[in-house]
Amino acid sequence: MDLATWAQVLGLPGVEVVAVERSADGKTWLLSVIQTCCVALCPGCKEATGCRHLVRWAMIQDLFISGREVLLKVQVIQFQCERCGKFFSVCPACVLEDRHVTVRLAEALTDCVNASTLRTASATYHLPESTVKEIFEEIIERRCAEKARTLKPIAKLGIDEIHVEVHATAEEPAATVQPVATPTAAPAEAGEKSG
Repeated sequence: MDLATWAQVLGLPGVEVVAVERSADGKTWLLSVIQTCCVALCPGCKEATGCRHLVRWAMIQDLFISGREVLLKVQVIQFQCERCGKFFSVCPACVLEDRHVTVRLAEALTDCVNASTLRTASATYHLPESTVKEIFEEIIERRCAEKARTLKPIAKLGIDEIHVEVHATAEEPAATVQPVATPTAAPAEAGEKSG
């Protein structure tokens, strides 16, 4: 397959396949990928910079392709901010930072753990159980945060909420009327008017 076809098969945004190798035993694909972006935002001053300080390569595990393991040799760029001088590294968005796996592999691991166990996910994806546990916890945390961001205020009430609302409203007027009309104040006023 040519590199363009590999890029389509891989289907990861923000990276381009530049080389493909197969392991000696034929069980693993090694794909070298580079980032397609050439600028980044400084985390310190939020200024865009294109000043590359250095480039290093990281081995990232991805989902299997045709029953073979896929390792990505990913270019990680370290930038230096021209404005504030800060150094910072940028991984492609498809990589789960500091975990050496792609985001989609992390999602698949999490779904596998949810459907079975840590041990099963570890055996399926050839990763240590401790790594699977850390990835699982991080993805669950991300999913909860995403769900919290997408929650919207209640626009409509269902029948159960309306029932509770109606009963709460019906009880409120009785509660506000009782303190105003006290039994001791009413007879005193009546006695003064008749006498």
